[in-house]
Amino acid sequence: MPIDSEKNENEGHLNLELTDCSKLSIELENSHKEYLIHRHGTIELDPLPSQDPEDPLNWPNKKKYLLLGLVAFHAMSNTFMGAGIVPAFESMSEQYGVTMEAIAYLTSVQIVVSGIFPLLWLPLMNKYGRRPFLLASVLGAMAFNIGGGFCSTYGQQMALRALTAFFISPSAAVGSVIVTELCFSRERGQKTGWWAMMMTIGTPAGPFIMGFVQQHAGTKWIYWTFAIMNICQFLGYLFFGPETLYSRDGFIVKRVNWWRLTRLDSQPLSWKAFLAPLKLAAVQQVIIPICAYAIVFCYANIALIVELPQVFGRKFHLDSQQTGLQFIALIIGSAIGEQLAGPLSDWWMKLRIRNRGRKIIEDRLWLSYPGFLMVIVGLIVWGVRTQQAAEGHWNITPLIGSGIAAAGNQIITTTLITFAIDVNSKVSSEVGLLVNVVRQVFGFLGPFYFPVMFNNLGFGGAGGLMAGLVGVFACIPIILLHFSGLRRQGVRA
Repeated sequence: MPIDSEKNENEGHLNLELTDCSKLSIELENSHKEYLIHRHGTIELDPLPSQDPEDPLNWPNKKKYLLLGLVAFHAMSNTFMGAGIVPAFESMSEQYGVTMEAIAYLTSVQIVVSGIFPLLWLPLMNKYGRRPFLLASVLGAMAFNIGGGFCSTYGQQMALRALTAFFISPSAAVGSVIVTELCFSRERGQKTGWWAMMMTIGTPAGPFIMGFVQQHAGTKWIYWTFAIMNICQFLGYLFFGPETLYSRDGFIVKRVNWWRLTRLDSQPLSWKAFLAPLKLAAVQQVIIPICAYAIVFCYANIALIVELPQVFGRKFHLDSQQTGLQFIALIIGSAIGEQLAGPLSDWWMKLRIRNRGRKIIEDRLWLSYPGFLMVIVGLIVWGVRTQQAAEGHWNITPLIGSGIAAAGNQIITTTLITFAIDVNSKVSSEVGLLVNVVRQVFGFLGPFYFPVMFNNLGFGGAGGLMAGLVGVFACIPIILLHFSGLRRQGVRA
């Protein structure tokens, strides 16, 4: 979606695309008003749907929720499959004759590929529709996951992990787009939270579940379990995944045929479309929350997950299944964080709009501060208590710290991603893509320096350093963005 660069230069940020429903209601035809009142009970809707029942905003809630569930599960699969091979690190190290550090790069390559290649997928999905590419995504991932179970060398497995990540990667960016296409702004925080939570939970859920598979069935069945997930996703999209991409001209909706690729306009697909999301990096209201979120995700999610098998497995002498159980703390923490963040975020914004008489998107940032506090406290508790734990004697207190950090991470995830989308929902696809690129690049770099950090500083020092980085480079920029935005709009906190 092109951005009005002239306005950006004059104002320094994207204009908010907020609908003045009271003015629009005067311009609506009576038949349109009657349809909206019959379908939604009001015409005070943002965005304003057409009177076409095939408009995704007018779909029944059950149809919307089913598709949102499929997309959220697809997003979870991306991180689930990247981290799900962690319990097999030791087994693959012996099988392929390489070090554990080299095996960890199998996860790193999936992180970086799934961060970069949505830049290729999303412009195609914007041109031809979501559904064909979502079907191709899971079908391609299924094929390469099946192949992963038959690999006999490290190089073969590395190539197939990269190809799997390439095909499964569209899910990492398209979630925010489909939420915007299906949901009104008043419910966007909660629904974005569903997708974001599943993506976050996928990272600890992968090694948790695959720990049982590795212990009882072996490494091959980890990859074949991934393939079974993919075929289930394919069937889900085939029967319950309608197309959500519509081109609106006023209130006229052009339906996209789901059975074939249909271009929505006559303009050729330009290379500029593939780089358009990167232009948002110049918008401070978008790039600051995205970078803050990426930093938090790197230290409160990826660092804990990548290091947990080596830390807990070796220090407490745990097998694959027992190591996998340690990830429950992160899953529970993420679920609790989302229950606090999603509904509370939407409720808070409704309250502030009612009190102010207008929507100030910076008000949503208040909800991120408890999340930052929880991440900082959780990382310190995890690091200090891990260092203090006795060799060979399992201790639950580090997991309490990781659970607190995971809850804070999820609160920040939902709040900051929703805020970035609220800046201009018309470019939600580009925002989602930029979120994915920045998060995955941070996550890719982490495993290269995590071992050095833990070896040199110890777990207590590393936990304190990560907490400090979150406070200085994530929390403080959000505070500055928050209050500068309020001051610019002439409102009080």
